Amino acid sequence: MSMLSAEKANQRYFREAYRTGKHGWAVENPSSYAVKFLNQLKQVIPGGRLLDVGCGEGRHAIAAARMGFKVIGIDYEPSALRRARRFAKAGGAIGIVFRIANVLCLPPSDTAFDIVLDYGCLHHQRKSDWRAYKSSILGVMAPQGFYVLSVFSPKFPLFHGSSRRWHIARGAYRRFFTQRDIIGLFGRNFEVVEMIEENGGQHGFWHVLFRRPV
Repeated sequence: MSMLSAEKANQRYFREAYRTGKHGWAVENPSSYAVKFLNQLKQVIPGGRLLDVGCGEGRHAIAAARMGFKVIGIDYEPSALRRARRFAKAGGAIGIVFRIANVLCLPPSDTAFDIVLDYGCLHHQRKSDWRAYKSSILGVMAPQGFYVLSVFSPKFPLFHGSSRRWHIARGAYRRFFTQRDIIGLFGRNFEVVEMIEENGGQHGFWHVLFRRPV
């Protein structure tokens, strides 16, 4: 029996995770780091257009909508979007549009987004797909737009004792990023506004706020 590719492994893992709701990550409470960055951006571009890529059950899309942003959330897993719509309705978050889409080939948008937010999507992409990922988000982002990114750092517990930067753990492809990786990938296209490393307990993330220069 042949092994699943990273892409197929991810699809199977997330399909089951969102079908059952048993996956181990937060469902309703957004990351405090993402909220911190969004609160900063609310002062700069109130009511701006925001795209949440790999939105999952919508916790960050819902938080952004409550701050007054005009939000579209995308995910390639239909069951995730069904759950997101349900949570948004239950929480009284109105006006969010949830759509099926793949971050590696985002459809053109009539209006560019002021903010692209990625909490936990990039670190499931293979290195060979990084170029497509970056091209895709740049293609929908406004000039001088902002990019909010959260990815695994080497201190994330699943990587403890690992001899390589990536693995397929619990059925999904995962990769950690160093600060150098992040700057190397995005430094030519964005300026770093703020970069925070979250550590302790079950955590291990980089949280970064970028701005696209003129």
